Amino acid sequence: MTPEQARRDYDAQGYVLIPNALNAEELKRVREAFDRAAAERGGLRDILNQDDVFVDMVDHPVLLPIVRAVVGDDAQLRYAQGGLIKPGTDSGSGWHCDLSGLMGVYLPDSVIMTKLFTYLEDVPENGACLSFVPGSHRYEMGHPLPDLAAHEDMPHHVKMVVRAGDAVLMNGYTWHARFHNRSDRPRKVLEYSYVHSWMKTMYEFKDLSPHVQELVMKSHNRRQLFGVPEPGQSDWGRRFEGCPAYQPVEVGV
Repeated sequence: MTPEQARRDYDAQGYVLIPNALNAEELKRVREAFDRAAAERGGLRDILNQDDVFVDMVDHPVLLPIVRAVVGDDAQLRYAQGGLIKPGTDSGSGWHCDLSGLMGVYLPDSVIMTKLFTYLEDVPENGACLSFVPGSHRYEMGHPLPDLAAHEDMPHHVKMVVRAGDAVLMNGYTWHARFHNRSDRPRKVLEYSYVHSWMKTMYEFKDLSPHVQELVMKSHNRRQLFGVPEPGQSDWGRRFEGCPAYQPVEVGV
């Protein structure tokens, strides 16, 4: 899938499925690191400090171009964490919109926040599927969610039945839910959120371990993704390496 194809799907549906985002070698490396992190108290919440591979995932060569195509060349990481849902559990989340309480932005025409889910195990139809109502990212603000007795009652929803190594990028305004895990498989996923470089993140770069900070400082793109201040550069003007410089446009003159 090309970044251009991904952007078209994202604009039309409010989400995009990215098959085979990780190759077999990458998947093995991430799985092993994930399991080690899951064994540590709080390790999945503090995943960037657990293994270098989780830093590498922030600018993964398949996934970052798609993030850039959607968010733009001023993209920045908002947070990173791992998620584990055990098999046979009532661990679903009801239908909701992450940005329903956000004011001051016209959300039906905005890419203010995205989430990227990278799956480390297959998620079958009866698993803890992430599910969407396609096109709901275009609903007018304040459009009411229906009062439903069960996840399955949402009209027109689509389940993300994925294979290990697939990824899903979603618009934070899209209606979505996570179903209960009725399967015999755990749901193991990396959840990374991306915003614009002029927005606040959910962590401070200086709070990462010295080793992770060293990894981040190795490239211009990583410094931008992790919100590391650049001398003489405003947050508004940040762009990935090789991009045209930010040019402010005057209006009303």
